[in-house]
Amino acid sequence: MTRRSHPRGQAMVEFALVIPVFLLLLVGLFDFGRVIWVNDTLATAAREATRFAIVHGGADTAGHCPVGPTSMIPPDPTASCPNPSPSKQAIKDVAQHWAAGTSSNVTVSVCYGAVTSCSGDVDQSGATNARGTQVMVTVTSTVNLAAPSLFGFGGFDLEATSMMLVNH
Repeated sequence: MTRRSHPRGQAMVEFALVIPVFLLLLVGLFDFGRVIWVNDTLATAAREATRFAIVHGGADTAGHCPVGPTSMIPPDPTASCPNPSPSKQAIKDVAQHWAAGTSSNVTVSVCYGAVTSCSGDVDQSGATNARGTQVMVTVTSTVNLAAPSLFGFGGFDLEATSMMLVNH
C-alpha cells in the first residue's frame, strides 16, 4: 500500500512568508514616488515664488503690489495689496500655495542681495528690491514616510532653492 503525498497548507505558508516582504516593497515604492513628487513640488514652489518676487519688485510697480525690502516709502496696505514692501509675506504665500499638499510643515525663506545661502530671511546689508538685485527663495519640508516609520525611523528633510535677479 503506497501513500500519496498531499502537501496541505504549503501554499498558505509560502504566502504568509512572502506577503510581508511584498507589502514592504510595495509601500517603499509608493514612498519613493512621494519623495520624488515632493521634491519636484518644492522646486516648483521655490521657482514660482522667486518669479513672483522678481516681477513684483523694483521701482516700476504699475498696478502690482510691491514686495521685498525697499528704499522708498512703502505704500499703505489695501484690500488688493495686504502685504506691500518691505514685507516678504506675499512671496511666502505664493510658495506656500505652490507647495500645498506636500506636508504641513513647509517653511519658506526669502533673501535679497548677493547672498549665497538664505538663512532665516536675512537680507544682505542695504539690499532693496531694485532692478538687478538678486533674490533667493528657499523652500524646505520634512517628508514622513510609511515604510521607514514601521522600523522607528522618522522623516527626512527636502529643500529647494531658486535664485533670480529682480527685473521689473
